[in-house]
Amino acid sequence: MKFRIFALFLIVFFSSFHAFDEDTFYYKNLEYNGIKKITEKKYTKGKAIYFFDMEGHLTREIHFNRRNEILSEWIYDYIVTDTLLIMRRIGTIGNNEQKHIYRYYYTSLGQCYKCRLYFSGSDIPSHFWDDFVYEDGLLVSYTEATEQQYSNGISQKIVYAYNEKKQKSQKMNTSGAYTTFYSYLYNISGQLTDFIHEVVNSDNELVVLSGVVVYSKNNTNKSHIRYSNFDKRGNWKKSHFVTEKSKLFRSKRKIEYW
Repeated sequence: MKFRIFALFLIVFFSSFHAFDEDTFYYKNLEYNGIKKITEKKYTKGKAIYFFDMEGHLTREIHFNRRNEILSEWIYDYIVTDTLLIMRRIGTIGNNEQKHIYRYYYTSLGQCYKCRLYFSGSDIPSHFWDDFVYEDGLLVSYTEATEQQYSNGISQKIVYAYNEKKQKSQKMNTSGAYTTFYSYLYNISGQLTDFIHEVVNSDNELVVLSGVVVYSKNNTNKSHIRYSNFDKRGNWKKSHFVTEKSKLFRSKRKIEYW
C-alpha cells in the first residue's frame, strides 16, 4: 500500500498552534491582545519561547530540545505602510542561517489581495498567494502556489467557512488528490477549544501525519488538539491530544503580558 507522510505545519512561518492565528496577516489590522512572552513546554520534553512587541507582532522565537539546547532561533522585524507589510524572518537551524521575506499587499480596506515569499535575498518569489475573495469583510478563499506550480499555471485553493458568530470554523485546502481539512471548535465564551486536522486522499493512499499524536491506528490521517485552562484574558494555558481512547498531554504555556 502506498502512503504519504504529512508534517503538521499550519503555516509557513509559525509552528506553534494558536499561539497565533495562521491567517494573521491577511487582515492588516492586528488584534492586540497584550501578550509579551509565551513559554511553552511540550510533550517532547522540549520547549519554545515566543516574544512579542506592544503592537502584537511576534519578534523572536527560540526552540529547545529536552536537554535545553537551542534547536532553532528566529528574529522578526516589520515594515508597515498603508498598503504593504513586509515581514523579515531571519534565523538559525543548527549552523545554517535562513532568511525569509514576506510581502503582504493590501487594499484600502486593509484586506490582503496578494502575498509573496522570498528566500535568502533572492529577487524571485518562491511562494505565491493570490485571488483573495472576501464576503462581508471575511476571507472566504484564495489560491496558493510554489514557484514551480506558479510557472506552470497550477495552484491550490484554500476555502473558509464561518459560524454564526463570524468565527472561522473550517479551512479546506485542495491539492491534487489530497484535501486537507482544518476544523475549529469554540466554547460558549467564543474561545477556541478544539483544533482538528485531517487529510483525505481520493486515491485511497494511506496518509500518516508526523510531528503529532494521531487520532488512532486506523486514523493516522487525523490529529485532534484540545485547549483548556483559559486565563482571565481568554488565552489557553494547557493543550492535549485527543485520541480514540484517551487524552494525552501536548503542552502547557506560561503567558506574560505587557
